[in-house]
Amino acid sequence: MLASATNLRRVAAPHGGYAEAGFTLLEILVAMVVLAMIVTTSFGALRMGERSWEAGHARSSETEKMRTVAGVLQRQFNQILPLSWTEDTQTRITFIGLRDSVRFIAPAPQHGGSTGLFEYTLVVETDADKARLVLYYRLHDPDGDGFDPEGSDRQRVLLVDGLKTASFAYYGSPVTNEPPDWHSQWGLDAKAFPQLVHARLDVHEGQRPWPELFLALHTGLDQ
Repeated sequence: MLASATNLRRVAAPHGGYAEAGFTLLEILVAMVVLAMIVTTSFGALRMGERSWEAGHARSSETEKMRTVAGVLQRQFNQILPLSWTEDTQTRITFIGLRDSVRFIAPAPQHGGSTGLFEYTLVVETDADKARLVLYYRLHDPDGDGFDPEGSDRQRVLLVDGLKTASFAYYGSPVTNEPPDWHSQWGLDAKAFPQLVHARLDVHEGQRPWPELFLALHTGLDQ
């Protein structure tokens, strides 16, 4: 009876003799350590993959935002109309370009559901060490002369926020007897529309840089 009980606690070893059945405490500890290492490595790889996905998604979102803003601006500048009015016997074109703002007249935004002409003001707003690019627009009065005074009825669209600086430059011939060149402003004394508007958007360190935007006008009055 005693020999039979002993045989139940042992199994035959491959090369003869007997080995104790089950796992020892040391074997269990080693298995737990190996399992912990596997879980830790798998979790680290999972987190790395998640961070890579998040970074890729962020880059994709930034790229899509850049394309959207560039598309909106290019579309509006392409549609600028070569309008003018007379003031004190002087002919004024409906375009004013400064280093930090641009005013022009173009058709209504396609998504707005409105018709007619709109006055647009693309302006760089600054706040402490930050700058933002904002587009204002309002319905144009066809019976008025030039631009309406800036009022509270303008609609505001924030295009880009968190910039370091932003500025505009203008390429063309403000008067007919000058060769085309780059100018820091396009004033009221200009006799023709610019051919290009250069929008430069500078970002803070560590941010993804914006491409330089060259916005073409198709007014038919450029030189």
